[in-house]
Amino acid sequence: MNPKLIKTILLALAAGFFFVWILEFRRAGMAESYWLLLLSIVCLLNFQFRRLKASLLLKREEEAKAEAAKNLPTKSAKK
Repeated sequence: MNPKLIKTILLALAAGFFFVWILEFRRAGMAESYWLLLLSIVCLLNFQFRRLKASLLLKREEEAKAEAAKNLPTKSAKK
């Protein structure tokens, strides 16, 4: 699956669980609806983890490219 699609789905799930939690909280109270809040938080944390992981991988790739460009052999002048 596309990583952007997964992040979008996680964000939508978090918002959906949060919205349902608000409705359930008003109807039944905190004790019966805390699991919806926890699902929302888990989705948000998973979204954040994936976002930071992708950022770290991109940074490592850029550093590797810069290091490869830095270590390219250069032609020396023949005397």
